[in-house]
Amino acid sequence: MHNATPEQLLHVATQYHKEGKLDAAEKLYKTVIEVKPHDAQAWFYLGMIKYSQGTHFEAIEHLRRALELDPKNADFSNNLGEIYRQHGMLDEAEYFIRNAIVINPNQADAYSNLALICKAKGDYDSAKLYFSRSLDLNPKNANTIINVGNLFLTINEYDDAAECFLAALGLAPENPHALRGCAIALYEKGEYNAAAAMLSRLTAGKPDFHREKVDLALITLRNKDFRKGFQLLESRLKHLPHIMQGEEKNLWRGADLKGKTIYIYDEKDGLGGFGDTLMFVRFVLDMQKYSPERVILRVQPELHTLISANMPDFVTVVTENFEKFDCHSPLLSLPLVQNVRAKTMPRAAGYLKADADKTAHLFDRSVKNVGIAFATDKSHIKHETRTIPQEAFDPLFDKSIKLHYISKQEPDAPLHPSINDLRPHINDFADTASVIANLDMVITADTSVVHLAGAMGKETALLLNRLHDWRWFSIKSGQKTVWYESVTGYVKEDSAGWEELVSSVRI
Repeated sequence: MHNATPEQLLHVATQYHKEGKLDAAEKLYKTVIEVKPHDAQAWFYLGMIKYSQGTHFEAIEHLRRALELDPKNADFSNNLGEIYRQHGMLDEAEYFIRNAIVINPNQADAYSNLALICKAKGDYDSAKLYFSRSLDLNPKNANTIINVGNLFLTINEYDDAAECFLAALGLAPENPHALRGCAIALYEKGEYNAAAAMLSRLTAGKPDFHREKVDLALITLRNKDFRKGFQLLESRLKHLPHIMQGEEKNLWRGADLKGKTIYIYDEKDGLGGFGDTLMFVRFVLDMQKYSPERVILRVQPELHTLISANMPDFVTVVTENFEKFDCHSPLLSLPLVQNVRAKTMPRAAGYLKADADKTAHLFDRSVKNVGIAFATDKSHIKHETRTIPQEAFDPLFDKSIKLHYISKQEPDAPLHPSINDLRPHINDFADTASVIANLDMVITADTSVVHLAGAMGKETALLLNRLHDWRWFSIKSGQKTVWYESVTGYVKEDSAGWEELVSSVRI
């Protein structure tokens, strides 16, 4: 190829590029540029190779050079803008993509890319407009239809999202993004079995689709299939490998533990929060049947005082990582190993106790003392649908009932003067448990409070949206929960208000 022209070299390079022979293609592009430094195509393709290699700033440099040499090339401008978008540089991205549209008003991809920029900026109406224009020009582009579906997911328009993903699947039946998006939309619509079918289709024959298997696990558990659900949930250890605090070969899978130390740990860095630790710690109490010499249990610092006071002698509770053990297990893996089933939930009557005397002086025994928790963690993805407006508790303002706010979560508005704010007396979960021990009843949103109250066997009303967390299965209003015999679910229908639901609680 020593006598080849730059044009011939470029042709061979692009063939290598298409075949995935990137090193050979890159070498030839650079040769073309050495011979013909003003060859815009060579600069462009070299930039795209750099982009595929993850060196975005070098890619941007090469694409800008290509556009300088050929300023009327819409593809150059659009691709440059898209690289800027994927790197989070939205203003630069918008400039070059709009420039591409000026050069070629009929470039469907440019309108789709501009829509993605508008979506990233929170301008959803403009995003819809530009996606619509893109589909007018290329109505059978499955990727664009998927992006429209993702936009509808972002703005919680799940019917339209599902319609988009199903349309995309009509064009690309095995597209993983369409299958995943459709599963999410169907799940949010409450069509759990249909969502599971999509996830099953997505994960079939794909051992590396760990996140999707976790999603399928949660739906399976929601249907009370604990055997299959907890088996699928083990995929979280591949999806989030930092959960494991030891080598995979030393994971405990149910073997006898005589003479051995097992390290069991919370999953605060994975799927588990305070509520999960409180809910699953019951299974640590059943470890004695495996005859361990010692159990080391790691929990969040806020739970240490409470849980350590409730563990048998063979369990040592810590808050830091522990390194000297024979085998280990994440807390959420215990139900699988212990063969737990929904119909035979252990310790549903309660398994945690508290020092009631510590906070007894805070309560007037001449009235009924009811603890309430309506605010939820603002960082939680379901914060808005879980949080209950404070006004919903207005029907409970009665001389015979005293309401006490028992959550550490900051409410969205100042508490009503009739509500006794106990936050100054609560530093950790041991304090909250002491408060709950003095209450006649708890009424709570889906927060860690319900798990604490349930674990203590305290009469509790759990207020839920119709579309709620898998842990509560398909509970109906007035039904007891599987996990806690003392907790009764109350489910708000879409057309009803929270105040109406609170009024239905039996006190």
